[in-house]
Amino acid sequence: MLSTFLNYQLYTRDMTRTLDRIASNPVAKREADYYRENIGKVTSVDEFMDDYRLYSYAMKAYGLGDQIDSRGLVKKVLESDLNDPKSLANKLADERYRDFAKAFTFSVKASEPVVQTTPQTDALVEAYSEHRVRQAAALSSKAATVIKTAGDIRNIDDFLANETVYSMALELGGIDPEYASKDFVRQALTMDEAGKTELIKKGETWIFILDHLFTFETDGTASGGQLLDEKKANNFVAAYFESKGLEKSPTAASYDVKYYEMFMKEATNVDELLWDRRALNVALTSVGLEAGIQSESFVRSILTSDPEDPDGPLASMAEETDAEKAIKESYRELAKRYNFDADGNVPAGEKAQTETQVSATTAGFLSRVGSDSASDEKLETNLFKLRLNGIERANDLIRVQTTVSENGNVSMNDRLFNYVMNAFDLDPAKESRTKIYRVLTSDPTDPKSFVRQLKDERYVKLAAAFNFDEKGEITTQRMAQTKASQAETIELYSKAMLGEEPSEAERKKVSKAGADYTIQLASILSIEDLEKNKTVLNYALAAYGLEGKTFKKGELAQILTSDLTDPESYVNKLDDKKLAKFAGAFAFESDGSIARDAGGIQTTNDFLDTQDNYIRQLLEEEAGAENEGVRLALYFERRSEEGFKSFYDFLAEPALLKVVQTTLGLPAETGQADVEIQKRTLEKRMNLDDLQDPKQIQKFIQRFLVMYDLENGGGASSPAATLLSGDGGGGLLGML
Repeated sequence: MLSTFLNYQLYTRDMTRTLDRIASNPVAKREADYYRENIGKVTSVDEFMDDYRLYSYAMKAYGLGDQIDSRGLVKKVLESDLNDPKSLANKLADERYRDFAKAFTFSVKASEPVVQTTPQTDALVEAYSEHRVRQAAALSSKAATVIKTAGDIRNIDDFLANETVYSMALELGGIDPEYASKDFVRQALTMDEAGKTELIKKGETWIFILDHLFTFETDGTASGGQLLDEKKANNFVAAYFESKGLEKSPTAASYDVKYYEMFMKEATNVDELLWDRRALNVALTSVGLEAGIQSESFVRSILTSDPEDPDGPLASMAEETDAEKAIKESYRELAKRYNFDADGNVPAGEKAQTETQVSATTAGFLSRVGSDSASDEKLETNLFKLRLNGIERANDLIRVQTTVSENGNVSMNDRLFNYVMNAFDLDPAKESRTKIYRVLTSDPTDPKSFVRQLKDERYVKLAAAFNFDEKGEITTQRMAQTKASQAETIELYSKAMLGEEPSEAERKKVSKAGADYTIQLASILSIEDLEKNKTVLNYALAAYGLEGKTFKKGELAQILTSDLTDPESYVNKLDDKKLAKFAGAFAFESDGSIARDAGGIQTTNDFLDTQDNYIRQLLEEEAGAENEGVRLALYFERRSEEGFKSFYDFLAEPALLKVVQTTLGLPAETGQADVEIQKRTLEKRMNLDDLQDPKQIQKFIQRFLVMYDLENGGGASSPAATLLSGDGGGGLLGML
């Protein structure tokens, strides 16, 4: 009879060939095919367990074949929350039950069709906020150019040659500069008043707007010799900011302050202030009053009276409520800011405001306008989220929104569409709604899709921000990882980074890394995105034991698009199980696109592990029929591929413990001792770190094979089969 060592060598000398032989067995192949074709159709624990072929296949794969009839126990195991240390799967001493439960996703809620997930909404809202900042910065650059060059514009030719002023002027009038005729603009702006009136009647309303900003004589010269002095240039810039909805931005506010400072240097009476919309807005806003609501006549009375007069307008103001008190205090502060006499004039030798008063006014204005800007953005965001709830298909996002008020009036607006377009730096006025519909119903992860052919990242991000299928119906989000694979990756990373007794600081660090991973994973729309995003890539590599791994150009794409079921695929030919696991954790198709999360009760990796385990079980059973020591060795080798994290791994499984006891020459009776005593014994006799090295694992197994033959006289009689089935060493519930 062959020794246990030689018998083991026969099986492992060419393990791939051995496994192929086992897998090609007609019965094994038939069961594997059935499992592959039907496991994806299962949606619940009951469905799974009611299909005996699926259920028994999986039980055998995880070494639990003799427990198939323990259906009540198995169901509770499958329904266990693996994150709960007190759940049944975690309390059972035999790790095979936890491995079995972990191979399925019954406890992970499947993705559901939703127009946007919470992270998608948060990302869009953040993009909208950033858009306002970017837009204001871009306008700031244009505004600076206007202020710098406006003084040089002295005739119509100078105006047409100054692309910044010219384009901004036409945009104010609602005209796209790209399609406007400069010859027509020249003709229109140099007409006499009668000619301009006729054009306006014909629908050229932009002339009316521009004529109020710029004045040209019929010969093309600027009235007064200069088209825009400093004050007019400032007004032009302010009008442009207002047309873009950014009149409350910090940059626009700075121009309002500059204008106010220029205005106050020349102001001689209160009516000048009241008649100037911009100056009055700065004055009232600075004390918390809204210019469009306050009565100008009342403001005049406050500014021309003594605030301490017991019979004055300030004293007569109501102050019963907190709101009334606040308004009265605002007017009191306003009255202190100006030096007008009872007739509204500035007294001789004085100024309408001292430098201190001007500074107090502008500082108050800047403080409050910033708060107002944030409030406006918050309002638009709240309206967006509210309207988002009413979207049932892609058409709802692009159509004009209709609102019916309580009194029956119907109003229409594009605030939802505008908000979304602005978030992605797209001009709502210029975007074709048909085009946007095609973008929304396009796959942003497919290199051949409509949106990817546009070659514009803005549209790709827009498509990825919503979850519509090709028919415009709401579906699930495309994610580089399914929810189950994402949870698996995070769990593996945590295990890899945390020791047996991690500190609170270590836990927090790992938890934050997981949160960052989850957030940034949502932005991965292609393998190129993954390759560039080092936070996501390095996290995933570390989770699958590939920390520090680098790839040659194009290699990552070859790995992630490999067919893991094909032995000849790129990643499988690398013969690196860690890389195969890494590839299986992602949802990339062979063309690089991302598959939608179809739910399913197993991740790709868990499915492949189940099929691999099933074949390995058949191999070990065959080997055990000849020599049960070989079966123990093969099982130990298989479990070592997952990595031994602690000595409890051996103590929790009788089969593993038998291998360790035999190798170390420990009597079987030591397995009856207290668990902590057994652990200390193993700590003294073996180095756990050595078993992280495949070469050391082989040395350990070889020693076991020799010791096993010595114990059994070179024969093949051992209770290995009993140990592997879970009935030895204290049984299933032995270590609860």
